[in-house]
Amino acid sequence: MSNVPNPFPGMNPYLEDRRYWRDVHWRCIAYASEALQPQVRPRYHVRIEERVYVEPTDRPIYPDISLIDRTPVTEPLSGGVAVTTAVLQKVALETEVECDEPSTVVELPEPVTEGFLEIVDMAHGGKVVTVIELLSHANKTPNTDGHRQYVQKRRETLAAGVNLVEIDLLRDGAYVLAPPIDRVQAALKKAVKGEWHYLVSIYRAAEPLRFYLYAVALPQRLPRIFVPLASDDRKAAVLDLQAVINRCYEAGAYDDVLDYRQNPPPPELSPPTMEWLDKLLKEKGLRPR
Repeated sequence: MSNVPNPFPGMNPYLEDRRYWRDVHWRCIAYASEALQPQVRPRYHVRIEERVYVEPTDRPIYPDISLIDRTPVTEPLSGGVAVTTAVLQKVALETEVECDEPSTVVELPEPVTEGFLEIVDMAHGGKVVTVIELLSHANKTPNTDGHRQYVQKRRETLAAGVNLVEIDLLRDGAYVLAPPIDRVQAALKKAVKGEWHYLVSIYRAAEPLRFYLYAVALPQRLPRIFVPLASDDRKAAVLDLQAVINRCYEAGAYDDVLDYRQNPPPPELSPPTMEWLDKLLKEKGLRPR
């Protein structure tokens, strides 16, 4: 059975759900790399890189049943030292025992691996010339390890004279792109009519005081953005973000899991945009009329 195509002409806001975004993120990184590689070879190569951060867990876990083995353990450990301990087990004991339920279970923070792209110049020993970032919820949540690592990586990228492409396809979360938000808002107020929901920022190291912005509203097609290369190279690669999202949607078979009868994840859309979304989904047969 063939997968159903993305029903939206642009970004699918239902993909922004935290339950799916990690999968969406990795697929987009892989497909973007695949799209760029033939354009930049042989001088450049596109590499998928990763960083690891800790995602805190605030959810307490209460076990349904906790069994405690109070039998002394006197067998020596590998170091030759005999110990006595109480062991938490999830298997039933042969003899019945009575014990109190633990107050809670401490869950350690979960390490998360996040991908990004680097374009390296093979003509100059594999020097990194461009970094491409697709933002995640963790990047856009202040005072988290994911946010701190992202800001630090961006600072190092700019200081090293490397081109930076930042792609923000998440409406939720704080603004974290490189250009100052007040400058961005002022510039887009003049350049864009109406609201916008997604933003791409492109920094060329050869123009250190300039950022190129793509602002996109939900009903619009995602843009074909330029990807700068080495400063002595006048050409640029092109990344079709709409093609990447569409392939991600189909390959990920998201039509099997997304419930279009519900509204997309927060933040809430404006009444005109919600009216457009409702009409679109009804026309596609994905929401009852």
